[in-house]
Parts: sequence; C-alpha cells; structure tokens
Amino acid sequence: MLFDSDRYLIINADDFGANEPTNRAIGELFSAGLITSASMLTVAESSDSACSVAASLNLPVGVHLTLNSDSAEKPWVSNSGAASLGGAKGLWHEQKKLALKAKSKDVTLELEAQYSFMLERGIRPDHADSHSGTLYGINGRLFFFNAFKFCQKYSLPFRFPRRPDFLERQLGRKVPFIVNFLHSAIVGVADKYKVLLPNDIISNPHSIKKIQTYENLRKYYIDEIKNLKQGISEIFLHPSYSLETDTSAENEWLKREYELRLLQSGDLLEEAKRLNICLCSWSDAPFDKSLKSH
Repeated sequence: MLFDSDRYLIINADDFGANEPTNRAIGELFSAGLITSASMLTVAESSDSACSVAASLNLPVGVHLTLNSDSAEKPWVSNSGAASLGGAKGLWHEQKKLALKAKSKDVTLELEAQYSFMLERGIRPDHADSHSGTLYGINGRLFFFNAFKFCQKYSLPFRFPRRPDFLERQLGRKVPFIVNFLHSAIVGVADKYKVLLPNDIISNPHSIKKIQTYENLRKYYIDEIKNLKQGISEIFLHPSYSLETDTSAENEWLKREYELRLLQSGDLLEEAKRLNICLCSWSDAPFDKSLKSH
C-alpha cells in the first residue's frame, strides 16, 4: 500500500523464465513478499513454467524485451522467428552482430511477439524493460524508437532513467558531455511518445571478481537505498539458486546467488522501511509525481 512519501522503490527480479533455479528463486521471493516486481524473459527455456506461476498467482510482472542471447552455444530462440534476429538458429549472441544484421521492422515484430507470448498465457505485462540494454542505443542502433512506440501502443512504462545517475554508477566516473546529451535526447523521445520512465534505476555493475564477497554486494545496495533521491527508483537484481552448468573459473553465476541471498534476508525492505521509502510495483508507482522530480 502506498503512503505519503517523496521516494518510491520498485524491487525487481530480472530473467524470470531463464531456467528453473531462477524460476524457483523468484517464485519464493514473491511468496515471501520480498520483491515487488519481476521481468519475464519469454525467449528462454523455462518461460512457460514461469508464466504459469505468474498467471496463477496474478503476479506483477513486466516483459523483459530480449533481442540477444546470453549464450552462443545454446542460444535462445526468438518468439517471432525473424531471420534478421537469428532465425531458427537462435538469437544473436554478440551485440555487434545484432547491430549489423537486425532489421528495425523485425525488432518491432519481436517486441510484439514477446508481449503476445505473455498475453496468451494469461499475463498482462505492467511494464517493459530491456535485456542487456539492446533497446537503449548502446549498440549504435536506435531501437529505443521501436521500444517507445511499442510502450505507447500498450500504455507501458519503460525502464530507462530520467536522471543520469545510473550512467555515472555504471561508468564509475563523471559522465562525458556527449553521453549526457544522448541520455537527454532519449528521455525526450520517451516524452514525445508519452512513455512513463522512472527517475532512477539501480543495479550493481561489477563482476564477481570485483565484488568478491557477499558483504560487499550487500553494502553496495544498502548504500544505494540510503542515497535514494526523490521520485521513483527501481533496483533490479538477478536472483537465482546455483546453476550447476556454470563451470567457468570466474563463476559469474555466484553474483546471482549472492543477490538471492540478499533478497531473502529482507535487508533491502527493512532499510527502505527505516528510511520511510515506499515500496511499490510498476503498476502502482505514482508516475504523475515522478515527472516533477527529474
């Protein structure tokens, strides 16, 4: 329930549908009231079972718009089957290949197909966001136009921050003028299409090699909540149980296990409550107020 506050926080779990360890984690977090939102990855191997859980419990879930695959060896298959996105062989793994080969009309077809995938399984998405940032323009293609037209059509808010704070955290330094200019331009396009945006988005950008310990990860997110500014912010994490197939030396999957542990602890909710920050989902976030809080 919303209360009188000038700070609102969405706690979102990404990659719902990626695999069964992730589905189990997100389902349990929802059941325990430890997250307020999730994003459905419709092109992955366990998307059907994730949709079944989300539909049966009427969970607040968005569509995690995906144009690339996380793996080159076992690529995800697009919902539309568009040839320029990889066709029957699966979505391109490399951003460079996606940027070179993807046709804008096929990008739009894929966004529509992923939305329809959820509708056909009894879920109406409450927001849209972008897997790997492929719709943010970082690959040199202006796919944010496709995203904003799509969001306008279905009246969906979109994960892109109004403030440039997120960019500074990701880069670890002051944002160059040109990046700030491009950020402002994208926000302007969103406003043109009347697409609602959060004021800020937060996610730990570091590899497990740099994070090193669970306590370091926990401190990062607790500090971000302490520094939360006015308006609507979203923390998005990728919680999961162990994935036995990750045998890489870096064990990057461990970061997801740490994020699950953090969410299970309830520490993020407790810190938000202590600071009088209102927890909300995308569907009940007061975007009318956030527009005044750039």
